[in-house]
Amino acid sequence: MGGVFLAGLLLTAAVLPDTTVELRHGDTVVLSDVSGKIVVETWNRPALSVIGEGGDSRDLTVIREGSRVSVQTAGRKGRTQEVEVRLRIPAWAALDIRGRRVDVVVSGSTAGVRVRNVSGDIRVENTAGTLELNSADGKISVLNAHGGVTAMSRGDDVTLVGVRGSVDIRSGSGDLWLDDVESSSVQAETLDGDLTFSGTLARGGTYVFSVHDGDARIAIPDSPGVLVRVATFDGEFTSDFPVTLQGYGGGGQFEFTVGDGSARMEIKVFDGEIRLLRRR
Repeated sequence: MGGVFLAGLLLTAAVLPDTTVELRHGDTVVLSDVSGKIVVETWNRPALSVIGEGGDSRDLTVIREGSRVSVQTAGRKGRTQEVEVRLRIPAWAALDIRGRRVDVVVSGSTAGVRVRNVSGDIRVENTAGTLELNSADGKISVLNAHGGVTAMSRGDDVTLVGVRGSVDIRSGSGDLWLDDVESSSVQAETLDGDLTFSGTLARGGTYVFSVHDGDARIAIPDSPGVLVRVATFDGEFTSDFPVTLQGYGGGGQFEFTVGDGSARMEIKVFDGEIRLLRRR
C-alpha cells in the first residue's frame, strides 16, 4: 500500500475511499490534472485527509516530495481522471490546485490558496491568506476573505463579498461584483461586462476601475476623501456627490475632488454609463 524511498525523500500511498497523511508546518497540498469536483475543508488535525466520493477517486495517490504533498492520478499518461474528492487539511497548510474541468470549493484556510482551472467554477470562503484564482471559463466567488485577492476569469463573472485586503480582479466577458470591500488597493477590469463596487476608501489608497463595453456603478461613503479621474468615450456620467471640475482633458476626460482627496480613483469606461453613488 505504501513505501518510503529515502534517496528521493518520497513517500507514496494509494488512496482508498479515505486516506490520511501527516502534514508538517510549511507543507503545501497540491492536486493537479483532474476533472470533476474538489471540496477542501479545514480541521484541527495536522494531517491531510483524502475522501474519494465518486468517479476515478480510487486511482489517486498521495506523494510527498520535500514540503510538497501531492494528490495525483495514477491513470494512464495523458488521460484526465474524473474524480469527486473531499480534502480535509489544517488551516495553516497552503493549497495549490491545478484542474482541467473541475469545480472547486475551499473554506476555512488561513494560508495561501492557489487555484488554476481550465473550466469550472471556483468558490472560496472564510479565509485569511493570499488568494490566487484563475479560471479560463468559470465563475469565481470569494466570500469573507482577509488577505489579498488576485482573480481572473476569461469567460465568466468574478464576485467578491466581504474582502479585506488588496484586490486585483479581471474578466474577459463577465461581470465584476465587489461588495463590502475594505482595501487600500483595488484594480478591477472587465472587457465585456458590468462592474459594481461598494466599499470603503483608505487614506492614500488607489482604486482603478476599467470597463470596455458595460456600465460601472461605484458606491463609496459620504466623506471618502478622494480625487476622482473619469474617462469615457461613449457614455454618461452621473454622481450623487457635488462635482466641481478641476481638470478637463477633452474627449470625456475630467477630474474632481470629494472631501480632502487623499485617495486616488480612476474610472474608465469606453462604452457605457458611469454612476458614482453614496454608499447606503
